[in-house]
Amino acid sequence: MQILPLLFVSLISVFSSLSLVSAHGYLAQLIINGKAYPGNVPGATPTSSVIRQVSDISPVKGATNPDLNCGLSAQFAADVADANPGDAFQFDWRGGDDQNWPHNTGPMLTYMTSCGSSSCTTYNSSTSKWFKIQQVARISSGGPWAQEAVMEGFPANVTLPSKLAPGNYLIRHEILGLQGAVSVGGAEFYPACSQLKVGGSQTGGPTDDELVLLPGAYSDTDPGIYDPNVYDPSASYTFPGPPVAAFAGGDASGTSVSGDASASVSAAGSSSTGATGTGSSSSSSSPSNAQSVCKLQRKTTSLTSDDNSDSSLFITNSKTRTHKRRHTILSGLFRDLALVYRGS
Repeated sequence: MQILPLLFVSLISVFSSLSLVSAHGYLAQLIINGKAYPGNVPGATPTSSVIRQVSDISPVKGATNPDLNCGLSAQFAADVADANPGDAFQFDWRGGDDQNWPHNTGPMLTYMTSCGSSSCTTYNSSTSKWFKIQQVARISSGGPWAQEAVMEGFPANVTLPSKLAPGNYLIRHEILGLQGAVSVGGAEFYPACSQLKVGGSQTGGPTDDELVLLPGAYSDTDPGIYDPNVYDPSASYTFPGPPVAAFAGGDASGTSVSGDASASVSAAGSSSTGATGTGSSSSSSSPSNAQSVCKLQRKTTSLTSDDNSDSSLFITNSKTRTHKRRHTILSGLFRDLALVYRGS
């Protein structure tokens, strides 16, 4: 029976190796009104994309890290996506080896910045001023984080503010991993920037006091970044950074997650307290406008793209292959364990 402890140690080692492969991740695809814009795998030879490619799937560590801006060594992207105020955005995050996003603890936040009069393809955002258009934490009081549905393979949904003025913008979607946030410096930042050209004839925008630098808006000791109570579902949560810009929160633009759940999710504009946490409320936001409630549904809508008409099949098939690989590996390991046990 001496062999059994050794085999268990081996199994733990294998499982640890498997988890390391997918322990981090990146923004694999942006979808706007059903049209898919694939990103590049970190470190791979880049192809044309609207998503700025990062160098590695690892998180950004430290609130003052320059890579907090758009991700690890983020590079300019070659393309720009067309969008309009009120458009539906989906952010499809993946783990390493094309597995599901690996984390389920922490909020998701969305920022934008203007690239000025020129295309965002050559815009250096390192000293840019950003404004927040969305933030979401738990889907209900005492319930799971909205990030958990992303872990289950569903995209995060963001609605572009309906009053947003036309122009060239970067949109920065950020997943904040708080699984290590019980210690100062333990938070993991996953920012991703995509390049847009927004049309329309609206006039909305942030005020000067709603603009922040990234890095600059966060501190490692902020309550929403260092959070000793992160695993207490009854504890309140304070979002880091500025409040959602009044012009964005005022029209209830926010984020939900398309997931496998029967409950509704509260999407924060400039939310105060409750399922989505705590933050600064805009004086122009009414209770009905501060939250946008939308149903969680399975991702069944076909994606359409002029360049990639079978994008939805790619997402479904890749995740199916991932689950099959996991099932095969686990089945083999436990079969070997059973054979050793019988032989003992």
